[in-house]
Amino acid sequence: MKRENRSIAYSFEHGDESLPHIRDLVSDIPDPEKSRIVSYLKTHCVAACAGIIRDRVNPEQVIGYGNIFSDGTYFWNDEFCNYVDKYNIPVPKEFRDHILENDTARMKRHEQWELVDSVEIQNNPCLGYRYHTRIYQNGLISYRNAEDCADGAVMYRKPEDARYIIHPMMEELFCYDADEHGTAGIDGYHWKIIFYEKDKAVEEIEGWPGENRWRYDEVRKIIEFAEQFVGREMGSAEMNFYS
Repeated sequence: MKRENRSIAYSFEHGDESLPHIRDLVSDIPDPEKSRIVSYLKTHCVAACAGIIRDRVNPEQVIGYGNIFSDGTYFWNDEFCNYVDKYNIPVPKEFRDHILENDTARMKRHEQWELVDSVEIQNNPCLGYRYHTRIYQNGLISYRNAEDCADGAVMYRKPEDARYIIHPMMEELFCYDADEHGTAGIDGYHWKIIFYEKDKAVEEIEGWPGENRWRYDEVRKIIEFAEQFVGREMGSAEMNFYS
């Protein structure tokens, strides 16, 4: 899956001066697929923002807070979601077609996401130390040296801390990059992230050399962040990240 970042231009004030002003786009007639479209738009917030966006139709009201949503190809904010939902602002055709084409698959992916209860990170270097660590939604973290199992540990964290570790993996890799098998290798390591539902592996994210910049940095953040909670070296010190 090629990850892109296309913004949505949907009115004169929002990216396309060839379009009508937002007030002129208000309609009493909803899109026939409105429920599907709005559900799609409001699924999977990737960044929460602490701002206030005033409603251009009714300025005394708040229309959004700047929270960002993405499906891995397009990104938009809650202001756009709410204009579509509240005022039937039309969704640009290219984006509308994209939503209706991907709606079923994306919603199924999110249903799978809700069932994942643990994530395992493995590093499989060509040479050197190998470890596996598994992080459970309930706060249990297990760590073991996969070479001889001489070094191992079991830790407990608050469930919210465990979810805080897991969330970036779920958000960025499980939802958007599950079909990128074989393209996430980094500096001689074959990283693998395995998602489990009740001890059944439901997805694996893995790769080899030739990683693109975004995923390269994403794996770096995940490994370094997890190290802070696990209290063990997971190999990030040996990785030559992009500067």
